Amino acid sequence: MGTKDRHLLTFALCLLIPLIGTAGCAYEYSESARTPTAGSGPVYTPTADPVPATGAPKPYSNPQVLAREAKNYAELDRLLGALPEQFLLSDVGPLDGPLRGFGSTEKVSAAGQYTVTAACVGASGAKVAVGQEHPGAPFRPAELSLDCAGATSQVIALQQGYVFAHLLLPGPGDTPWTGAVGGVRVTGPS
Repeated sequence: MGTKDRHLLTFALCLLIPLIGTAGCAYEYSESARTPTAGSGPVYTPTADPVPATGAPKPYSNPQVLAREAKNYAELDRLLGALPEQFLLSDVGPLDGPLRGFGSTEKVSAAGQYTVTAACVGASGAKVAVGQEHPGAPFRPAELSLDCAGATSQVIALQQGYVFAHLLLPGPGDTPWTGAVGGVRVTGPS
């Protein structure tokens, strides 16, 4: 056998190896994993249990910090005041730890002047952003800087559409968990 014949044989074997490797593979689906839907062919669902997410942070369970957080939420409710029967948006959440932050979006059905009230407890300060996005208009949400000594209020004009409110998180998410909390409420129109 010549060198050229050996190269051709080697080339042919290299092409056959992947084919031989996949020839023994078989994929079987049980009949219970097939779920037909109206107007389409069968849908295949996996028969094995899904792998749990490993990257999601888990809430802490330190009883002392949990007790401090509960006390801080009670103080936050006092600072924000009684929630009126008709309000546009209300949200609260932790300022630090693995599950920090909050954010909400609600539909504004009537344009007008709305009151934004925000507060925080257990930290030295926080920032909350509230605003709307309109096509062709500059995006300038109102930012409320909180000193965590009391509630801060501001009246803003809202148009029909959607309004958002969220906590502006400083720095990386690996801050120690202290039980600090914050919240925002949007009420109106006035």
